[in-house]
Amino acid sequence: MKPRLAVVLALLVLAPLVALAWLAHRHAAGERELIVRRFDEVLRARLDDVAAGISRVIAGHERTLDGLLAGAAPDPELLRELALGQRLARQLFVLDREGRRLFPLSGSDNEREQAFLVRTRHVWESGEAFFHPADGPAAAGDDAAAQGWYTWFWDAGLNLIYWRRDGLGGIAGVEVDAVALLADIVGELPGGGDESVRIALLDAAGRVVHGWGGHRPAAGEAPRLGRELEPPLASWRLQLHAGPGATLEGLGVGGQAGTLLGLGGLALAVLGLALWFARESGREAREAARRVTFVNQVSHELKTPLTNIRMYAELLEDRIDEEDRKSRGYLEVICTESRRLSRLIANVLSLARRQRGRLAVRPAPAVPDRVVAEVIEQFRPGLDRAGIEVAFEGGAAEPALVDADALGQILGNLLGNVEKYAASGALAEIATRWEDGRLTLAVADRGPGIPATAASLVFEPFVRLSESVDEGVSGTGIGLTIARELARLHGGDLTIEPSEAGARFVAVLDAPPAPDRGGN
Repeated sequence: MKPRLAVVLALLVLAPLVALAWLAHRHAAGERELIVRRFDEVLRARLDDVAAGISRVIAGHERTLDGLLAGAAPDPELLRELALGQRLARQLFVLDREGRRLFPLSGSDNEREQAFLVRTRHVWESGEAFFHPADGPAAAGDDAAAQGWYTWFWDAGLNLIYWRRDGLGGIAGVEVDAVALLADIVGELPGGGDESVRIALLDAAGRVVHGWGGHRPAAGEAPRLGRELEPPLASWRLQLHAGPGATLEGLGVGGQAGTLLGLGGLALAVLGLALWFARESGREAREAARRVTFVNQVSHELKTPLTNIRMYAELLEDRIDEEDRKSRGYLEVICTESRRLSRLIANVLSLARRQRGRLAVRPAPAVPDRVVAEVIEQFRPGLDRAGIEVAFEGGAAEPALVDADALGQILGNLLGNVEKYAASGALAEIATRWEDGRLTLAVADRGPGIPATAASLVFEPFVRLSESVDEGVSGTGIGLTIARELARLHGGDLTIEPSEAGARFVAVLDAPPAPDRGGN
């Protein structure tokens, strides 16, 4: 297979596959992003449910504490009895409407009450803790909060106070046992859970208070989601870690695997189609090569007998009496047609060598004007029959290094076109000249000419002009192709120049002077 064809086939296979792979990747990435986003929403809803469960536990205890504080009066014995009867209550206290503490008093000899006063010292020193609670808007007077929580840290732990205001503006409150409250919260939290997810309840210091789920996050693994809790545990948070399974990577990989399988199947189909195309095109190329080889071989086989025919016809022409015009006319036709057939065979063989990259020129000492004159004489009978007069202006009579056969073939192809297409002009002008060490050969006619749009096409192999020009005219369409190729191999070119009437071809060849000026 030719490298160019292999590159084309590779592009035919790879280009659509790369485009489809890119589109599939974009689609898979979009689907994966959508899946992950929706799954995050599911996980976030799970955290919201856990947080709502914690809030329900706290709300239930608030109702219990409201009932406890509703019966609180500044009676030390009653208050001590109420505290002892509640597992959440560590210590009760009562304030009047000016914020003065009525119970417990600083001078109390009760150790439990004194320990409470030590733990809550900064609460009483601030003086406004329950009129401007930490977990709500600052308020005073009629707009003061009716109840709420107050939190503070003491002895490396969280401390909680729940309070409510009575009808006279006084406050009754209770220090809540944080351990008991935490135990009730943990009791409401799930114990098992998804094997690929782990949810943890963290305190204000970031320590895990309780965790559940089968996933074990690696050290330093960042949480996937987090959520702050509502007061009074606003400094605590829920944290969720998710393993590969929880991110639905299995679903993503499965989708990608399906995409890859689809692309693989498509690649095999396209590759099979490309191989079939390569085989078919290779078979057609081999068939065409066999046909070219056959034509080349036939042309070679025809060349020898045709040379003999020409030779004996020319010998016979010399021996026939001048008065025998009829016989001489027959011989002239034989000689003319054999020369035309020789030129056709030469063009076919040159085209075959060109296709194989073996077409070449071999410059040798020769006189360009002499070569041109010989070719003109060979075409004279045919041009005379077509009514075309030849005007030759020679300007290259000095020997030069030129391939005489190539020069003759170039001129022969140009005159062959004049004979076939320009008979209506009745004139062919041929001129040679030297220009800066280069040989210029110009052939002009007065025929119908060549349209500007077809000026470049006439040099393409097997291309002929429209039927209005060449109707009834035989030809192979390779003469100008071979002529231009020979000119270029000779270091020059063959071009069409603008002309007022007919067509004008100019061939330029590198033809330096021959070392021996006295040569051919």
